[in-house]
Formats: sequence, C-alpha cells, structure tokens
Amino acid sequence: MSLEFRHDLVLIRVDGDVAEIFTKGAFSHRVLLAWLAVQVQPSIKGRLVVKIISTQSDLPLYEMQAKARPVIGGSTVEFVIKTEEEPLYRQFFTQVGQLCGRPVLP
Repeated sequence: MSLEFRHDLVLIRVDGDVAEIFTKGAFSHRVLLAWLAVQVQPSIKGRLVVKIISTQSDLPLYEMQAKARPVIGGSTVEFVIKTEEEPLYRQFFTQVGQLCGRPVLP
C-alpha cells in the first residue's frame, strides 16, 4: 500500500516498508518504517519543529513532546510548521503507524 502526504515544502511518500522524505531545496531521505521516528517539539512564536529520524532505538513512530529534547539516533530531517498544522501530520503518521503496526503517542 502507498501513502503520500504533501504540505508546503514537504512531500512524504510511503511505499511498502520505506518512507521517503522530500523537502524543497534539499536531497531526499529514505528510511525503513521499522526505523522511522517522528518527534514534534515546541519552537518559538507558536511554531513546532518536526524531526523525522532514522533510528534503531525503540521509539514510538510519532510523538508530540512537551519540550525540545536532543535527538537520539541516526540521521534527522527537520522543518518548522505552525502549531495548527500539527493535526495534519499526526493524521498522516497515524495511518503510517497502522500500516506498519507502530504506536503513535498523544
């Protein structure tokens, strides 16, 4: 099954057991769903930082964090979104979590 998410300058495609992340003006990144972790952290001026991580640790697929924390793991793709846009990302990654049997934390 394939999933695709487009928002502003970000495009995320999931095909089989791989997610590919495209951001305008940068190279694409591929990560196995088993290693995918998304952390959403507060930033400044009502914005959030979305961190898409390739890690082998036992992290939830998607997690909204109350405060910024350093990333533990491998490579990271980061971008900033408005707070009101977060539900769009949560909805997409909830579908991804269901697809690959991984938890999404509130």
